Amino acid sequence: MTVRVVELAEYSLGELDGVGADGPVLPVRFDGALALIGPVSDGVCAGCAEDARLAALGPSAPRGDRRMRLGGLASPALRPLLAALVERVSGDPAAYRDKVLAVRTDLGTVGEHRVRPRPGGCPRCGPLPDDGPEAVVREHVPVVPGTLRGPNPLTGGDALKRELFDLRHGPVGGMHRIGDLTVAAVSAELGGGQAGFGRTGDYAEAERVALYEAVERHAGMRPRRVTTVLEASYAELGDRALDPVRLGLPDHESPHVVPYHPDVRTRWVHGWSYTRGRPVAVPEHVAYWGHGEGARFVDETSNGCGTGNSLTEAVLYGLFEVAERDAFLTAWYGRVPLRSLRVRDDVTAHLADRLEQLGYRLELYDATNDLGVPSVLSLARSPRRPHAFFAAGAGLDPDAAMRSAAAEVAMDVEAGAKRYRVEPDDYDPERLRRLLREPRLVRSMDDHVNVNGLAEAAERYDFLVPGPEVALPVPDVPRDDLDAVLEHYVRKWEALDLEVIAVDQSDPVVRDRLGLHSAKVIVPGTAPMTFGELNRRTHGIPRLRLAGTPLPHPFP
Repeated sequence: MTVRVVELAEYSLGELDGVGADGPVLPVRFDGALALIGPVSDGVCAGCAEDARLAALGPSAPRGDRRMRLGGLASPALRPLLAALVERVSGDPAAYRDKVLAVRTDLGTVGEHRVRPRPGGCPRCGPLPDDGPEAVVREHVPVVPGTLRGPNPLTGGDALKRELFDLRHGPVGGMHRIGDLTVAAVSAELGGGQAGFGRTGDYAEAERVALYEAVERHAGMRPRRVTTVLEASYAELGDRALDPVRLGLPDHESPHVVPYHPDVRTRWVHGWSYTRGRPVAVPEHVAYWGHGEGARFVDETSNGCGTGNSLTEAVLYGLFEVAERDAFLTAWYGRVPLRSLRVRDDVTAHLADRLEQLGYRLELYDATNDLGVPSVLSLARSPRRPHAFFAAGAGLDPDAAMRSAAAEVAMDVEAGAKRYRVEPDDYDPERLRRLLREPRLVRSMDDHVNVNGLAEAAERYDFLVPGPEVALPVPDVPRDDLDAVLEHYVRKWEALDLEVIAVDQSDPVVRDRLGLHSAKVIVPGTAPMTFGELNRRTHGIPRLRLAGTPLPHPFP
């Protein structure tokens, strides 16, 4: 294949979208002291490559304005280097269909970066098909011995980090180790202020967990696999769609959402009812928590999002998260007395010791409810401010569930101490006491956590009383086949009149390059996790037994 070299000393983002539309082109463009060579235009287009680069710079880069102009000049001393690189790419254009060479002309350094079509698809290099009803093929998914995960050779070694982490083009634009916390902690930074977090016993594993969570968050914010085309009211769709009332509607009027009525039109995407074995349409804003188009009836969170080495695995872990949050909220809103748990795991014992050094007592409670997924509520309690932090964990491995709940609350204790010093206004006692008196003023996740750290809030959780310790029950479920585990819970929850619905959120590029799938699990009738009292949804959830007026939960 012969490619034509096009040098762009000045250009707009909109002009980049058209580069190479009439045949294979190798664009060479400049932005200040940076020269960018590629990609060859019959692959990822220059517009998408530039969109990825600007996204990695953060929200300050106005990449949404296609009129923005960029440009620069190369140092004459670097011209021979640029010419040699252009010759190399031109000699093997197929190898650079999705790659960019970035040359710092002030330093003479060269970096190679892999790029991809922009999120939401590109009509030139990554068009997405229209969304529509699709059948999910159920099949046996064997597990790796000693885990509840399927095999995936594509993520071994450093492949995960190599594919996802790129300072210049993302999608993970930064990775940071947090060295002064109880456990090894790593953040994997995405654009728009989002990040994945890993908290484990060592930094290598924490990096992997952070990257997996970054994939999950990236997939859950907006459709990346298909284009949403269905806009209708529930009255028009009937039994082809999920009745939004079953999700639990907001308890209060809120400026964040539109009051629901069956005739209100909104955007819908298709999921799969594992309970009924058929497609079902769900509101787009329920399936994708970061997407803002169309009327919104509820303010959704990432609750129920999962990522795995197969769609089945992703759905299963999304289901576990639904169970974890439901267990926490049903215990909190119902003021359910819970049994204390016996710690058997060395890591959890270490976390308890560390919290004791910080002046906190770690309490772990069995929050497992009728959903049957082993669930843990953790509470770090102290006689000094902040007086309490809460977290949760769930899963079929009791020790892992307890370890997760303990690690989360230990992280919050240490991070909370930092925030207390850096952002004292958030912890101002008078402000928090006002939130305690007027729950409707609770707006953010931090408000939920901080108001329940007041000494005066202790009566809200006086139903949690340490007592004789018991072991977290281990359910009798299949362990060698992920689909069998999923089917076990689908049928168990069906007996509770709960329907398991999942939307395939998989990013095609991540799926094809790394074998990772993502899903949003929606189970109408379970307690939805919300933040901000105006967004609370307790009405229309028959399983939820309220012990008086529901008060802001302390979930982080």
